Amino acid sequence: MLSRLPTYLSLLSALTTAKIYYAGVNESGGEFGVYSSAGINGTGLPGRFGVDYQFINESTIDIFVSQGVNLFRVAFLLERMCPTAYGLGRKFNETYYTEFEMAINYITDVQGAYAILDPHNYMRWVVFVLAALWRGGRMTDVLG
Repeated sequence: MLSRLPTYLSLLSALTTAKIYYAGVNESGGEFGVYSSAGINGTGLPGRFGVDYQFINESTIDIFVSQGVNLFRVAFLLERMCPTAYGLGRKFNETYYTEFEMAINYITDVQGAYAILDPHNYMRWVVFVLAALWRGGRMTDVLG
């Protein structure tokens, strides 16, 4: 029986070999820059593209794709995408959206890879926790 163990292990490994369809990395940056120079959370918004935040570095995407990576998780910040001045979810900040769209298009259209759109803020809106909404509150109660 033990003499057949290498044969069984060989067969088992052949049966368990799987093709990897998606190999990915995280592209952080679009969710950064929420602190002011004084270190106060939420006061560094909206921030400056290329200074306080950036979505992707195209040459980095090129390197990853050349090494077989085909999936990128790209984070964005909800306060920038839907600023309180526009109301939560009513309207996008067109400048921020365009910058995000350009990054996603580079990954998907130019490189032919896949992108996961990753909203960040973990259920917080600037410095206000949205838990009040789940307790029956209204957005105006939370944001003032």
